[in-house]
Amino acid sequence: MATLKQTIANRLNALRSTGPRSDGGKARSSRNALRHGLSRLGAVPPEGMADAIADRKERWRPSYRPEGPAQDWQFERLCAESVRLDSCERRLLALRAERAERAAESWDDDRAALVAERASTLPARPEVVQPRLLQSRHGVLWLIGRWDEVADSLRRAQGWTPETWDLAMDLLGLPRSSRAGSGPWDLHPEDPGPGPGLELVRDAVEPLRRRLDTHLDARDARARADAESGLADPADSPDLRLLERYAADARRQVARCSAELRRLQALDANASATTPAPNPSPNAAPSPSGPPGPRPDRTSRSNPSVAAPRPAEAPPAPIAARSASNPAPAARPGPTRSPIPTASTRDPMPGGDGVSLNRRARRALAAASRRS
Repeated sequence: MATLKQTIANRLNALRSTGPRSDGGKARSSRNALRHGLSRLGAVPPEGMADAIADRKERWRPSYRPEGPAQDWQFERLCAESVRLDSCERRLLALRAERAERAAESWDDDRAALVAERASTLPARPEVVQPRLLQSRHGVLWLIGRWDEVADSLRRAQGWTPETWDLAMDLLGLPRSSRAGSGPWDLHPEDPGPGPGLELVRDAVEPLRRRLDTHLDARDARARADAESGLADPADSPDLRLLERYAADARRQVARCSAELRRLQALDANASATTPAPNPSPNAAPSPSGPPGPRPDRTSRSNPSVAAPRPAEAPPAPIAARSASNPAPAARPGPTRSPIPTASTRDPMPGGDGVSLNRRARRALAAASRRS
């Protein structure tokens, strides 16, 4: 144990520490916690990824042809995220291959270790852990092994002990709160020997073995075959699940950058298409450069009394000539009606001083003449 003098000296020495001072040292210290650089690309990617990004930008530039700072930025992000996606997929393939090889070598050992780790919390929460152990072949095998320990303890002690009774209740999945006031005497009040306990063990082990024969052995065989072929469940491996999440994020970023780059290129193309182009015809008439001609005469528009001369009209043809060329059709016989006054034959109002009839009066006069 350090003395007070040593503790003070250590703290004084720590105050003199300034960390790295050069740019290279700062860059190296910023990557102390870096494991693989796949979670998110920072300002300075890892060395291997930086070289791959530069090579990809050189090979992809003729295909995308970015123009301007905005398109260049989206193009660089697209190349960087595509390299990150490739790195994630390579690590996923390598991890799946490693897990497949491990499944072929030590499937039962790994599963038994996982079950033992899960069963370590059985005394604390038996109502939660025991149903989970029943869902796998190795969990049921672990339960059968613990029931065998209960039977051996009953035979050695010629009855129940407090530890054996608690273990049996844990294996049955009974919570601690429901055991108050219970004990071995509940099985058979008159028989304190191992007989009732051994009967309980047989009743508990029999359905477990039946569970193995019906579906758990077949389920475990299918899971092992999938693991050996590289189709492991990501939920069983935190590293595999993390890489799957990184790959999904990189895939989304690649799609977003590609769509944004295409959108910017389409905007530039539309802007260039709407810009008016100069007249390419060499024979186009030059624009007038001299003074304008005289203004047109607007006297007839400003003064209505001065009318513009109308073109001369041809004289009408004689009536005889028109009748000979276009004979009038014969009139049909019918009832004779009195003529209806029109706007050209306006009569003055009765009692008026030569005032013309309006439309309503003319209609009333026409209706009266028809009735007569």
